[in-house]
Amino acid sequence: MPKTKEKTKKLVGVPAGMTLEAARQWTQPRISKKRFEHVCGVAQVGDLIAKKAGVNRMLVGLACYLHDCCKEVKDKELIERALAGGLQLSAIDKINGHLLHGPVAALTIKQELKISNKEVLAAISEHTLGNVPMSEVSKVVFLADCLEESRPKDFTDPIWQGLYSDVLQDPNKKVNLDKAMLIACDLSLSNLIAVGKPIHPKTVDVRNHFLGIVRTVEKSIN
Repeated sequence: MPKTKEKTKKLVGVPAGMTLEAARQWTQPRISKKRFEHVCGVAQVGDLIAKKAGVNRMLVGLACYLHDCCKEVKDKELIERALAGGLQLSAIDKINGHLLHGPVAALTIKQELKISNKEVLAAISEHTLGNVPMSEVSKVVFLADCLEESRPKDFTDPIWQGLYSDVLQDPNKKVNLDKAMLIACDLSLSNLIAVGKPIHPKTVDVRNHFLGIVRTVEKSIN
C-alpha cells in the first residue's frame, strides 16, 4: 500500500477517520480479487506519479482505492443509480451503462463514506472518460488507471515516455501530465476504432483539449 504523510484532518471534505487503509478495506469486498489487485496496482502507480508531479498523495490515494468500487455493478443498475442520483445521461450513456461506473462510484462514496472533497469525487467520476477541464488529481488518477501493470506494454510504454519526456531533458522538471493524457487519449481512441466500439463524445473533447494544451506549450518553446 502506498505510504503517505498527508494528514486527512487537513483535507477539506475528507472525514477525519478516513485513511488509505480504510478506503482499501471498504473497496475490497465490493469487487472481485482480480479487480482488487488492479485497484491496488493503480494506487501504487498513482502514488508514484503524484510524488513526481507534486500532487497531493492522500487525495490521489483515496481516489485510486475507491475508483472502481462500482466496476462490477450491472449496466442496468448503474443507469438506474445514475438517474436516481440526478445525473444527466446521454443516449450513449444509456446504451453503454458500464461507462457510468465512475460517476456512480462518486455518488456512492459521497453518500456512504461521507467524502465530499471535490477533487477526490471528480477524479473518481472522470477516471474512464476524462473531462474538460481536469484537476491535477484527476489527471494522475486517470493516468494511473491506464498505466497499472496489467495493461499491455504497447499501450503503457508510450504513455510513460510522454509522462517523463520533460524529466529526461531536465531532471529538475516535473512529469508532463498533459502530454501523457494526450497520448493516453490517442491510444484509447485508436483501440476503440480498431475493435469497432462506439466512441463517447466526451472522449473526443478531452483528447482535443489536451492536444490544444500540448501544442500551445510546444509553440511557446519553439
